[in-house]
Amino acid sequence: MYKLLSIATIFISAFLLFQIQPLLSKQLLPHFGGGASVWSASLVFYQTMLLLGYFYAHYISRYTITLQVVTHLLLVIIATLVIYLQNEIFHFTDWPPTLAVFVHLLREIGPIFMLLSATSVLLQRWYIQAFARHVPYHWYSISNLGSLMALMSYPFIFELLFSLEQQKSYWLFGLLCYCALLLLIMAFLLKKDLKVARKPQLANRAKLSQGKSIWIILSALSTAMLVSTTHMISTNIPPMPLLWSLPLVIYLLTFSYTFANKVNYQRYVWAYTFVFAVFAGLLMFYFGSQFSALAQLIMYCTILLTACMVCHGELRSTAPDNAQLTTFYFYIALGGVLGSLSSTMIAPLLFVQLDEYLLGLAVIFSFICYCQFKTQTGNKHIKYTLVATAVVWLSCYCFLVVNFNQYNVATSRNFYGYLTVKDIHTNTIKERRLIDGTTIHGAEPLDNNQFLGQSYYHQHTGVAKSLTILKQQGALNIGVIGLGAGVLAKFVGQGDRLHFFELNPAVHDMAKNYFSYLNSSKANVRVTIGDGRIALQKNHQETFDVLIIDAFSSDVIPAHLLTREAMSLYWQRLNENGVLIVHISNNHIDLLPVLQAHSQHFDKTLIKYSYQGRGLKSLGSDWVVLTSNHTFLNDVSISDLSPIKHYGNSQLAEWTDQKNSLLPLLKF
Repeated sequence: MYKLLSIATIFISAFLLFQIQPLLSKQLLPHFGGGASVWSASLVFYQTMLLLGYFYAHYISRYTITLQVVTHLLLVIIATLVIYLQNEIFHFTDWPPTLAVFVHLLREIGPIFMLLSATSVLLQRWYIQAFARHVPYHWYSISNLGSLMALMSYPFIFELLFSLEQQKSYWLFGLLCYCALLLLIMAFLLKKDLKVARKPQLANRAKLSQGKSIWIILSALSTAMLVSTTHMISTNIPPMPLLWSLPLVIYLLTFSYTFANKVNYQRYVWAYTFVFAVFAGLLMFYFGSQFSALAQLIMYCTILLTACMVCHGELRSTAPDNAQLTTFYFYIALGGVLGSLSSTMIAPLLFVQLDEYLLGLAVIFSFICYCQFKTQTGNKHIKYTLVATAVVWLSCYCFLVVNFNQYNVATSRNFYGYLTVKDIHTNTIKERRLIDGTTIHGAEPLDNNQFLGQSYYHQHTGVAKSLTILKQQGALNIGVIGLGAGVLAKFVGQGDRLHFFELNPAVHDMAKNYFSYLNSSKANVRVTIGDGRIALQKNHQETFDVLIIDAFSSDVIPAHLLTREAMSLYWQRLNENGVLIVHISNNHIDLLPVLQAHSQHFDKTLIKYSYQGRGLKSLGSDWVVLTSNHTFLNDVSISDLSPIKHYGNSQLAEWTDQKNSLLPLLKF
């Protein structure tokens, strides 16, 4: 009976832990511009709470079962009541972003998350104390199964079918079920404890200092690979629960598989597999953006699977006996915190690109080499293979890093991503480019004889053609969400006003210091640093003739800028004949169903410009215009417009702040 109760409780606690993670992180996205770093900052919080939960489990396990069970249940009830009674919402967006994410999550879910994370360790400890049995490490697999079901069900079921408020309600109901199961366990163990009260307790005084450093190192490496892999995926594909969940599913699957049975991990097999992984990682780091969304997901997840199998397999092979159970889990959690901290906070200070991804692969490969060469009876063939792999991989890395960085003029990395200014000098192209991640966000000719038509945001784009028509009606007041290199300042002139809203301060610095558009524009140009939607909400006085939404983060358009509430705000800030122009060029997301749904809801005419581009000289782009300005629409040349694919009502994506999903719009 106790086993069944324990397994059910562990399963539900793990489900609750990993169901709330994408839910709360998605809720935070709009406050921080929809950037991928929201999830990595959230992981720091989750790993820290896990560490505190394991420390709590280690500390409390030195007392009698009666005291442990009663104390844990009381703390869970108090933490649950705090969540139910918590109504007021605080905003920390004026703080440093990573700290703001951490503090918000701590206030929202901190105590109960810590207590839930201790459940699996506590119940295993109570089992070996009450029944004098060996550590049921396979229960850890049950915990991971609950985590996996939570992660996979969220993007495919909960996010698609329910609003954020509904999701929270269901989660709180699950928390009540967890409390009920704890009550049953308490009743069972208190009765059992009376029978064993006079028996000597199992040794449970293991000290944290008796742990092994290898536990921390292996756990830190797997967690660092988890965070950096998620960053790599989100550079080109929009950050969303599905992309957060998949790497975490791989991470947990390897934990579950290796801990289910010690023989499931064979070092020599995964050493050969990792040879493929290090080269695949190098390929994806430099050329990943050339692949489709599905191909990227498969490759990144395969590489992460191999890395985590090595780390978690080695962890299981060094797992301790009963006395050190809580110490072992504490060290794993400590390594997780250090790994997530290194990828989220330390790596951006050391690297201007996501070099921690390749560094993690290199360190794990070095660990494999160390283990193989340390084994005296090891297969010589695999040792030669590892040496050859190291030499070839290092040579390839040096060649690629030199060639890819030879045009760099300036680089910058912060919470919102990494930027590079490159001066491209080839036989056909001589221009300076601003690149966010892997996507060009503006360019300027280096040759005075070269026209803008040979560069980015050229006169053939929908935004340029629309502004040309509108300028015939008089001077314009234009608002632009997304600055880039400031190229749009080229298309306005004397008497026009241009107000940019830019989330990333580094983008403004690059545009001002390395490009001439802002400084040479004849229009009255302003730049406001901050999320465009939040800035527009605060900017009650200004009314625009044109609003342009061009808020890319690499190849990503933040979803909160395209919800019904956001559109309602835009129409409030536009005058009666205002024109809304949205840049929807994207390699992985089809945004047309979203904008068609908005055009129907707000009763606006929708037209689309599509330019196919001519190689690298003039890049293709897709722009959508929403308006009720009939004078503008009558002046638009039909030949300039592209056909619009009309979606049925069931295919339209009616995004709101409470309910939106990118999953149905992915271009696989």
